[in-house]
Amino acid sequence: MNVKNRKCIRKLSLKSLYANRRRNLIAIFAIALTTLLFTSMFTIVLSLNASYETYQFRQVGGYAHGTFKDVSPEQAERIAAHPKVKATGVRKVIGITAEGVFAKIPAEISYMDANCTKWSYATPTTGRMPESGKEVAMDTAALQLLGVTPELGAEVTVSYSITDKDQTAFTVTDTFTLVGYWDYDELMPVHYINISRDYADDIEAQAVKTGLQPFRTDLNVMLASGTNIQGQMEQVDTDLGYTWDSYTDPNSVRIGVNWGYTSSQLESQLDPELIIAIAAFLLLVIFTGYLIIYNIFQISVAGDIRFYGLLKTIGTTPRQLKRIIRQQALLLCLIGIPAGLLLGYGIGAVLMPIVLRSTQLDAGITTISTSPVIFLGSMLFALLTVLLSCSKPGKMAAKVSPVEAIKYTDAMQTKKKQRSTRGAKLHQMAFANLGRNKKKTVLVVLSLALSVTLFNALCAFVVGFSMEKYVSSRTCADFIVSTPDYFRFNPADEFITPEQIEEIAANTKASLSGTGYAVRKTAYLWMTEDALRQNYARYESAEQLDSHMSRMEHRGNMVMGDSRIEALDNSLFDKLQVFDGDISPMLKPDNNAIAIAVSLDDYGNLPNPEYYPEVGDTITATYADDVKYIDSRTGELCTEDTPEEYLQAKLYGARDVEYTVCALVELPYSMGYRYGGDGYDAVLSVDTAQRDSGGATIPMLYLFDTADEADEAEAEQYLSMLTAGEFSPLMYESKATARSEFAQFRQMFLLIGGILCTIIGLVGLLNFFNAMMTGILSRRREFAVLQAVGMTNRQLKTMLIYEGLFYAMSSVAAAFILSLAVGPLAGKMLGSMFWFFEYQFTVLPVLLTIPVFLLLGLLIPCMMYDNAAKCSVVEQLRDAQ
Repeated sequence: MNVKNRKCIRKLSLKSLYANRRRNLIAIFAIALTTLLFTSMFTIVLSLNASYETYQFRQVGGYAHGTFKDVSPEQAERIAAHPKVKATGVRKVIGITAEGVFAKIPAEISYMDANCTKWSYATPTTGRMPESGKEVAMDTAALQLLGVTPELGAEVTVSYSITDKDQTAFTVTDTFTLVGYWDYDELMPVHYINISRDYADDIEAQAVKTGLQPFRTDLNVMLASGTNIQGQMEQVDTDLGYTWDSYTDPNSVRIGVNWGYTSSQLESQLDPELIIAIAAFLLLVIFTGYLIIYNIFQISVAGDIRFYGLLKTIGTTPRQLKRIIRQQALLLCLIGIPAGLLLGYGIGAVLMPIVLRSTQLDAGITTISTSPVIFLGSMLFALLTVLLSCSKPGKMAAKVSPVEAIKYTDAMQTKKKQRSTRGAKLHQMAFANLGRNKKKTVLVVLSLALSVTLFNALCAFVVGFSMEKYVSSRTCADFIVSTPDYFRFNPADEFITPEQIEEIAANTKASLSGTGYAVRKTAYLWMTEDALRQNYARYESAEQLDSHMSRMEHRGNMVMGDSRIEALDNSLFDKLQVFDGDISPMLKPDNNAIAIAVSLDDYGNLPNPEYYPEVGDTITATYADDVKYIDSRTGELCTEDTPEEYLQAKLYGARDVEYTVCALVELPYSMGYRYGGDGYDAVLSVDTAQRDSGGATIPMLYLFDTADEADEAEAEQYLSMLTAGEFSPLMYESKATARSEFAQFRQMFLLIGGILCTIIGLVGLLNFFNAMMTGILSRRREFAVLQAVGMTNRQLKTMLIYEGLFYAMSSVAAAFILSLAVGPLAGKMLGSMFWFFEYQFTVLPVLLTIPVFLLLGLLIPCMMYDNAAKCSVVEQLRDAQ
């Protein structure tokens, strides 16, 4: 029979809820705290991600999802019409200036439409975009470098080289009228000098007359979603019948993905360890919220069990009892969840600037995320946690019979106790009380232990970061000095000069110093075709690879590889990490030894040993005075009309030198060329390189270490003064910068982890508080009986203190055991995620929490008992009926 009693059940829920107002406040506080935990976590994580992305966008130069490169007007129109493309922005680069005042940060001269200007952070804050003729808009720093006061209508003279990234022609000097400007962002990689479309078309027409190809037009796009950007852009090309992996196919539209988006980085870096770590973290947060809310509802149902028993005697069904408890939980959620959302978002918004202040991301505007995911995700997680938490207590209320409910106490079934003639000891009574409801005791201990375990893991995590590993990967010396061309990866005819090196050496105190040299003569190291194919296969199809190999010069199964040979002073060979072999033969005079530079992974392993020659092998290097491309059909120099498949390199003034591979070494990135190619990288002694290249070695960088902190500080001060200003021809890198970055990285994790530990610690303390309070309230009759038979208030308070101390010490012991079990596993996982992490087992943080827990175990029971003991024994017995 179906009885319409939902209204009655709802009324019972409301009345029961109203009758327990104090307990409801605790439940609301628990729900609000759990929601706060989720909301603050989501706010910090998403805001940190938003700030990180903004920081990356500013370094990249814009926040468009990606770029379709070198498109024709027809291709641009078809791409813009594709359903996956929300908006497009056109950019045409016509020139660059990277000399004089722009030597350290170059300036690009280009036309941008409105969308591209907006996405590139180049929208004028004063004035407007160029519209016609010789109008220009640029940032205030570029104007200052040119000696122009930022005023609309001012005349700006700019000299630049005609180039569109693929071809370079003549130099142009023009005077423009300033129609707009904006403040320069120091993170931007270049200065944008924006011109009108009319001017860009006019310069392009002049360039075409001199024999250049029409300038390339790039189409920046915003897609329907910021996830799987690479896949979406490839799908657009596929749908329109284009390919994306060829430089020469007229039907190919190459793509570039904005790596500033976190999603585009995660897609290439996502691995099982990271997925497991994220899942474990989310489960930890959900379980933390579950512990507190479940405990509160469990205690609440236990306190009202007689009420539920009476309801069952008048015909209330188990399903209706579950509904009563669930409705009460949802009603409490109506207050607790909104409060938690507001407080959590506020706390997250306040903490974000503090977190970012300790990182390199604090270089501008702090981005506080307003993503709906914060509120919807927090609300759903909190609601799910509440429903899970009240599920089991609801089943307990539904199962109890009316007779059991009348006799119900907080104790669970235990075996029969033996009688004793020695009398009861207070600590024994306290310990026995904890065993009356083992499940509740375990939950309270676990919730407290969880926060301590997390704190211990956080300390091990932060302590495990190896500054030495991190800094050594960023730079191999205390100081590295060269020109902007070197640090911007630009080949040049001259870098740092011997005179500049002498000046630096004379003004600094070095414990080790030396020069790295570039070989400024075309040099090729011969390698097996299979090895070179392995390299090219990363970005060429099988057909393209076969065509490419057919155009290369062969000697049997050997082909010429595009190589970079670096020469080092003997003092710098200590900076090389020897993977195999011995570098000592390179230190001997008049040697023919060569070291091949290999690429090791973050853990010092060589992932592809078959690619490199073996120690002891003889390898041939070909030095050439010049190299030109000829038409293989005619033997004449190629023209613009020569098909790619007939292009063949021809060396002039070539001569071979045979070397013996003495070692495979890792050449630190910070003292190498800083750009790669498709052949071997190699190291020679400077005397050998000078002899074999015909004197074509030039100083590329100067590096040095200092003996102590005082000498390092003096050198830092000297170099900062030497390289100050836009006109200085030199730049430098130092270990101090890398150390600062490392400290900021570690501090960020310490702050975020500390916040998480604090919130989880509050959850544990609230559980402790609830357990003690409800234990006292639910045992008021028992305490009154004990007092009636002679137990004093002092003895009763002492017993409760023992209970609190047992809770505290049990939590510390559980945290110790959990740390022993979880620490090594977490250390192994973190070691695979962070290559500069070295796990160091520690339980010192657990030991440091013992005094805190002892104090809490002493104070909380005293406070709770003093509040509950204001009534007389008779009143307590009457209230407990």
